[in-house]
Amino acid sequence: MDSTKSKTSGSIRVSEEVILKIAETAACEIEGVAANGSRLEPPTAMSKFRGAVRVRVNGESAAIRLDISVIDGFNAVTVAENIQRSVKSAVQNMTGFTVTKVDVNIADVKMNKEEQSAE
Repeated sequence: MDSTKSKTSGSIRVSEEVILKIAETAACEIEGVAANGSRLEPPTAMSKFRGAVRVRVNGESAAIRLDISVIDGFNAVTVAENIQRSVKSAVQNMTGFTVTKVDVNIADVKMNKEEQSAE
């Protein structure tokens, strides 16, 4: 679904896929999140099926849900709070949409890659 903003000189459309990509990129920048580049590692089989990030747009507002894996050794609650702030800020700044909520589901803990290669 696309959301349209009417302007005097025309309209601007922002698709849910764009909001989803902005949210995923912002989440991947947070230290402690298991990611492959700018893509979240899907923590569960359902995340692989539905996607690790879901967006619901209603008018000019968006609600976002992320399923994440936290890297072992990081405080999961702190990581989730940092994701909430980063995603909300990025989506609002880049699209002008109001982010009503950012739900973060911590679904898995991944071993640190350095620890895995040492084993």
